[in-house]
Amino acid sequence: MRFGAAAALALAALAPTTAAGAAPSRLVHNGAYAFTSELRSSEAYIADADGNNVRRLTSDLGPSRWPALSPDGSQLAIASKRDGWWDVYVMNIDGTNVRPITHDAGFDGYPDWSPDGRELAYSGMQGYELHVFVYDFATQTQRDITPDNAVALHPRWSPDGSEIAYDGTRYDTTSGLDLYVVSPSGGERRALTAAQGWERQPAWSPDGTQIAYTSYPNGRADIFVINADGSHPRDITLTARTDEYEPAWSSSGIAFRSNRGGRDEIYVMQPNGTNPAKMLTNSIQDEDPNWSRDGRQLVFDSGRDATSEIGIQTQDQRYRSLTQGKWFDTDPTWSPTGASIAFSRSRTVGHSDLYVANPSNGAARKLTHLPGLSWAPAWSPNGRQLAFVHFESFGAQVWVVDSNGKNPHAVTSNGPWNDHPSWSPDGRRLVYSSQQKGIDSLYILDLRTRRAHRVTHDRSREFAPTWSPDGKLIAYVSPAFSAFDDVYVVRPDGTGRRRLTTSFADNEAPAWSPDSSTILYEQDDPFAGDGSVHTLSLDGQTGHQISSYDWSTSTPSWQPVP
Repeated sequence: MRFGAAAALALAALAPTTAAGAAPSRLVHNGAYAFTSELRSSEAYIADADGNNVRRLTSDLGPSRWPALSPDGSQLAIASKRDGWWDVYVMNIDGTNVRPITHDAGFDGYPDWSPDGRELAYSGMQGYELHVFVYDFATQTQRDITPDNAVALHPRWSPDGSEIAYDGTRYDTTSGLDLYVVSPSGGERRALTAAQGWERQPAWSPDGTQIAYTSYPNGRADIFVINADGSHPRDITLTARTDEYEPAWSSSGIAFRSNRGGRDEIYVMQPNGTNPAKMLTNSIQDEDPNWSRDGRQLVFDSGRDATSEIGIQTQDQRYRSLTQGKWFDTDPTWSPTGASIAFSRSRTVGHSDLYVANPSNGAARKLTHLPGLSWAPAWSPNGRQLAFVHFESFGAQVWVVDSNGKNPHAVTSNGPWNDHPSWSPDGRRLVYSSQQKGIDSLYILDLRTRRAHRVTHDRSREFAPTWSPDGKLIAYVSPAFSAFDDVYVVRPDGTGRRRLTTSFADNEAPAWSPDSSTILYEQDDPFAGDGSVHTLSLDGQTGHQISSYDWSTSTPSWQPVP
């Protein structure tokens, strides 16, 4: 998962106030883009087996993930997006002598060393598929060892080097992800699991007789252990309300990632699942643990040094930072005149407020002073108010506040989670997503009568609505017809629903161009989770990526220009 999701948790919901006045004359020219830039969202770290002596191994604005120590501990393999694509790199443990192993358009990741340190397994793109490759350091060549797999992920060498375990799919199966083992030279693979759903992220026991992995028995992630011959799978974490995944096994125990403490942290437990204990502290998100061969050290990636800023990109691709500091800024939205940007800022975990900044010099003023979390600001058409989401102790509601920071008040009270408000062009209504009876759907609130009615009626989750400036359509996000989130449009009366995106990725956070002709949205990489910003025409046929930085970009907004 990318770090922006954790940062978003630190920027919660607010609630709207009274109805806005008449809308100004519509601005139809498209100006600059504003979006969230997530910097150092994932860096590689190393710690002793007791969780002490934590130190950072990488230093780059772009993310680095899936660190793996060489058998002698002198080198580190990582996947990094430092040159615009996810590639595999090898570096000395002190950070020097960084050199690429791959340099391909697409995705390469999940590196793992052979026990003798002479080869490196990784997952890499092969056309539209993801295969396991083995790279030979002596010959500087790689070979595809899973040519007939549609997807092959998370390769892990057995302790004796005779097999590589991975999770993947095959053309002749539709059951999700299963565990396989294959020779490092390729050839016939052997299936370890064949259950419906996902079995993934294998990790060998030190003696090579067992494999730990992640499965989802009740919709939540648990750590399982299976014998290396595929027999006797058993759930060793058995948690109903939390997620435990990404196991790594050594003589020091099974390290794993868990959100049982309210955030993603790394724990360690005995091989039978007993005595789980938090291994690392003082971080918003730690993930991808991987032991050294002797079990004395653990490498992992983390967002503990991450920040996020509001970035502005002009139509000619020039980028500049609007906000910079030791905080998380997100959810930028341009005012109706294009002269201000509202956004959410979190300085500490569990608290965020709204700010308004001058886009020419970055000078920002604090707009809200509420306890808890406030996020997702949306300007009224006349610029006199902002709707937002606010969360204190239980439930998120839509609020409204005057643009001078006065008169903050809630305008919704039904449902445990109301999110993503957006104004109608006349300023009389708000569309938002609301969770009612366990289903997230779109609702429209009349700000004069305070009555809301449901717009969409699908059984899938529907969220992140945004009203077009011309008032004809509402864009929103749903996984209704895919395993991924896609952008849809619907008329305000609930008719005419159309799906606009169909890519093999999550497409989220839609925002309209001021002339209502184009949608700006965030696309999240399906393997690494980092985001980029794209445009799309209303027929879904034309569009392009507008942000191609080493770091992740998200939650875009398009400037109106008079």
